[in-house]
Amino acid sequence: MDSLPVTILDLIALSWFVLCWLTYSFWENKKPGLAHDVNLRREQWAKNMLLRDNRILDIQAITALIRNVTFFASTSILILAGLVAVLGAYEDVAKMFAYFPFAQDINPETMALKTFTLMAIFVFAFFKFGWSIKQHSISAVILAAIPNPGDANTPEARMDALRMARLSGLGAKHFNDGIRGFYFALAALGWFINAWVFMAAVVWVVIVLYRREYHSHAHYLLACESIK
Repeated sequence: MDSLPVTILDLIALSWFVLCWLTYSFWENKKPGLAHDVNLRREQWAKNMLLRDNRILDIQAITALIRNVTFFASTSILILAGLVAVLGAYEDVAKMFAYFPFAQDINPETMALKTFTLMAIFVFAFFKFGWSIKQHSISAVILAAIPNPGDANTPEARMDALRMARLSGLGAKHFNDGIRGFYFALAALGWFINAWVFMAAVVWVVIVLYRREYHSHAHYLLACESIK
């Protein structure tokens, strides 16, 4: 076992990482939480939008959503460029992490595995952000196609408003998927210290994500019927 370039513990840690991410993603898609509450408000927004003569506010809302997603998409590309540079600076990175307590020795094969794992996370995040931008952009086109209030009291206009809300919700879902990748990438940094820190960090990230989605004050404020 000692002759293997990557230890069994590292492979177990990587498997644990993938299992936790997939399990949480599956759970979040099945159980309504904060994202579900916001989607209900999106549909309410779409219904109210049909009654407004001036829809500048609605366009500004979609523009702000696109701007936020674009920032993270650009950030993902910059991080990927930095990770490519890390591959060429193996010795310097290994020396830096060697100062941490309980840090394991990092050989070139292990460094490559850990770096490529981080790169895969940010590639995944970039594609999620890119698709989110596309969906928000389509929702803006649908918004522009909805007639003025005098002509908007039709089944077609109401259906288009619902389409806009649902597309915006899909864009938000993919944005949340990309942000989740950033969270798990932070956990993956612990792998450069040792596999145990990595696995503990993954559990910590899952707990943070779960609490914010299902037990945060934001979820309470959106889900409760009355506020004291």
